[in-house]
Amino acid sequence: NKFKAGDILIGLASSGIHSNGFTLVRRIFKNKFRSEFVKPTKIYSDTLLPLFEKYNLHGRMHITGGAFTKLKDLLGKNRDAIITNTHKLKPQPIFYELYKKGVTDEEMYKTFNCGVGFVLSVRPKNAPAILKETKGQIIGGVVGGSGKVRISSMFSNQEIVV
Repeated sequence: NKFKAGDILIGLASSGIHSNGFTLVRRIFKNKFRSEFVKPTKIYSDTLLPLFEKYNLHGRMHITGGAFTKLKDLLGKNRDAIITNTHKLKPQPIFYELYKKGVTDEEMYKTFNCGVGFVLSVRPKNAPAILKETKGQIIGGVVGGSGKVRISSMFSNQEIVV
């Protein structure tokens, strides 16, 4: 389960906040109840299990607690993950609201999935078929580097490095 340089990163849509960052959410919203706070975390096993039999998936990560920082565990010391902001997996409105309430770009991507619930690292030749089977989106790629995750923020277009 390691990303390889040259891989394509495919993101699968999240169902919302999942189980990410509720300490921060409670600090911001206090005792206010929102339906987004109790929406179940999407589990991707039904989507992923058929892929394991067909493709050599180099890396896979559920974007839960620790959000995009978890991708560093799959990079090693000589690769970077580049996450673009040009894909169609936009953050749900609750994420934009959290950002507008003062959560920084960096904290958003260290704490929340920001619309991307699962990430696959795949060979470029397999990407079209996997995209079709998962209804995922290309969110970036893996390049030579130093073990960093570089994200073009959906909130401000700033580059975040985690």
